[in-house]
Amino acid sequence: MKKFVAILLTAMLLLGCVSSASAATFLTIATGGTTGTYYPLGGDIANLFNTVIPDVRANAEATGGSAANLRKINAGEADLGTVQNDVSWFAYTGTDSFEGEQIQSFSVISSLYAEYVQIVTRADSGINSIADFAGKRISIGAAGSGVYTNAIHVLETAGLTLDDIDAQYLSFAESADGLKNKQIDAAFVCAGIPNAAITELGSSVDVKLISLTDEEVQKLISAHPTYANLKLPAATYELAEDVNCVAITALLVCANSLDEELVYNMTKALFEQEGILTHAKAAEITLDSYDVGVGELPFHPGAQRYYQEVGVLAAE
Repeated sequence: MKKFVAILLTAMLLLGCVSSASAATFLTIATGGTTGTYYPLGGDIANLFNTVIPDVRANAEATGGSAANLRKINAGEADLGTVQNDVSWFAYTGTDSFEGEQIQSFSVISSLYAEYVQIVTRADSGINSIADFAGKRISIGAAGSGVYTNAIHVLETAGLTLDDIDAQYLSFAESADGLKNKQIDAAFVCAGIPNAAITELGSSVDVKLISLTDEEVQKLISAHPTYANLKLPAATYELAEDVNCVAITALLVCANSLDEELVYNMTKALFEQEGILTHAKAAEITLDSYDVGVGELPFHPGAQRYYQEVGVLAAE
């Protein structure tokens, strides 16, 4: 009898473990390359959700960036993603880099921070403007990525296309190595500041960032209103002067299919759990800027409910 009771108790414990495991919600957050901002920030956000929300098991996955993340969400291979607002709009409307490939299976949780389109070269490269890129080896990010799209837009302002340059499809880390070893002449990096790859490169060689002219900025914004004109402070990379840049906004998006209560709790955690998010960009995630760059993209119902509850979004 005692042996039977012991077997029964063991079986009950095993069933309890199975039940507990099955109750957990596993979430994949698609981010970007390991030397960018998306990956470490995504890991920080995953830790926040794991710490605050019961039975959530989130992890950050390194990816090719914005466009890849939206495709992963659409294919059911990721639940959330960090993405550029412009690439999100192209996907949602089936335009620009998503021409003929409309994706509307995602919605917004929150705006995160400003991403600067940084154009880095060696100080001794002889390159001083976008027009100087003609015939040069230029890293423009992974094909189809957000950086790739930004690069094409910036090249257009100087009347250039991919046919006018020797395009290199490199990650931020690969771009930094390429510049260090003089294998490329310049690189596009769209990321929050400071960017780790540029900072590390600057510790080895003298670098400079290319400023856009006011005319180029206005031309770019007129053609693509998702950009904003910002100055990158010289102190960011110990440069001689501020850099005239354009910037877009990083968003946290998720699959439309995610449970409303779950997304409500994730949104609440983003804004109400001080001290858990440790990444430097966490300071830019505020209710004052929750919708910057979101435009006409829809919020997930769970996020919308939170914003209405705290009074920053009017109830419908």
